[in-house]
Amino acid sequence: MSIKPQFESYRYIGEICRLHGQSVVECRLPGSEIGSVLAVYAKAIPADCACADGEVQYGGRVLLTLVYEDGDKKVCRAERGAEFFHKAEGGQVSPACFAKALLSTENVSWRREGSGLYVSVIVNASLAVYGSKQIEYLVGGENLIVKGENVGLCKTVCVTGETESEDEFDCDYVGDILLHSQTAVVHSAVANGGQIDLEGEIALNICVLTGEDGVGSYERLIPFRMQIPAEEAFGKVTASANVTVKGAHLTASTDEEKGRSKLVLSYTLFATCFLHIEEEIAVVTDAFSTCVETELKRANDGGRSLTKQIKCSERVNGAALFSPTVEGEYSLQAAVLPRMEIALKKAENGMEAEGVVLADVIFVGADGSHRSSTLSLPFVFPVDVAGDYAEVEGIVCGLNVRRKKNGETEAEATLKLCVRAYEERKWEYVCEVAEGEAYPVEESAFSVFIPRAGEDLWQTAKRLACDPEELKKSNGHLEFPLKGGERIYVYRQIT
Repeated sequence: MSIKPQFESYRYIGEICRLHGQSVVECRLPGSEIGSVLAVYAKAIPADCACADGEVQYGGRVLLTLVYEDGDKKVCRAERGAEFFHKAEGGQVSPACFAKALLSTENVSWRREGSGLYVSVIVNASLAVYGSKQIEYLVGGENLIVKGENVGLCKTVCVTGETESEDEFDCDYVGDILLHSQTAVVHSAVANGGQIDLEGEIALNICVLTGEDGVGSYERLIPFRMQIPAEEAFGKVTASANVTVKGAHLTASTDEEKGRSKLVLSYTLFATCFLHIEEEIAVVTDAFSTCVETELKRANDGGRSLTKQIKCSERVNGAALFSPTVEGEYSLQAAVLPRMEIALKKAENGMEAEGVVLADVIFVGADGSHRSSTLSLPFVFPVDVAGDYAEVEGIVCGLNVRRKKNGETEAEATLKLCVRAYEERKWEYVCEVAEGEAYPVEESAFSVFIPRAGEDLWQTAKRLACDPEELKKSNGHLEFPLKGGERIYVYRQIT
């Protein structure tokens, strides 16, 4: 008697791999009028992102806003942009995949060559690659005894959307806007009713001229909401999202009599949302035949499932360092471009967030000249989240810098974070069944076996090539798992 296994197919979209790319983008500015650079805001805007054989190709544009002091000690600004194109290699990537790129900038530096000033920026790309997966799994068949179970598969659906809005507020007198930076963080992502509801905040930081020679800074927290349509946002679904400020335009109008200004920020938010969908399918994890030898081939697959998403806020403070060191009679004027580098690591009692708050601080001397230095404030604190893998993003607000009389500097800031925890899911299934030789024909009507200790019903039935239900029916005295030394009776029909 031959076996005839039956298989079914299941297709789904899942995460293929995660890649990281890094490239250096450089811009040239006429350097003849630039005395000293005070701050540079570098923003990377993604454009194309395509998958090819063994690589993800991505590109975009870096926008630079430069604040500098000219030869007359006047604070000015300049803007430049540069396009870039790069790739990240990954052996599992194919043209059938799709990828989403999250760009960030770091290590902004500048140098002079001849009459030009060259600004260099490192652009980091976090690339999540997704694609169609298919599994062929055993579900049964003729002359096969199978053992099955339900396994949970992790599917991923990616949707995007954007919205435009504006915010206006009053502040002290603004002579001119030198630069502004804006960073968004998602506090909540809920999938239901065919859409994803997002809530979060934008941290807006502004560097301005407050008078003829004065430089100041303002900050504002702007709450936002977005609704992204998603057909799959029903049932047992969780959602996560990244929101970036795709474009922003800031204008100021001033009431000279009152010495007050009104600022209006027009901005566009772009959201990349991920639906994490769990579905169960019945698969065969083990099988055998009562008439022929069988050889099984098993396959493994896996994915990650979003288990928890929390919003948390932490106030950090302590001694701050400057690089380069600020010496001499300089007073602090403004702290601009607040940002942070942060990572989660496992600790004894859960997770810890460790990193540093960074900002560019502008000083003015007694002679009216300006200089700048990068402030760093290290931090570490516990985070109440557990999982196989966690990721964090956030914004810096409420930055306050104080210089003491002894020359030391203290700083404090509020970090508003979104922490997402994931569990790694693994599933195994029988993907092939090979038929071997037939078992020898037994001539006796029944046999007696002495089992091994610790075996359960399935293990015993498989070893004896018997149907588990028939074995249990004819040996009602057995209790599983077996203790060893029992007598097992196997009855056969003799023709």
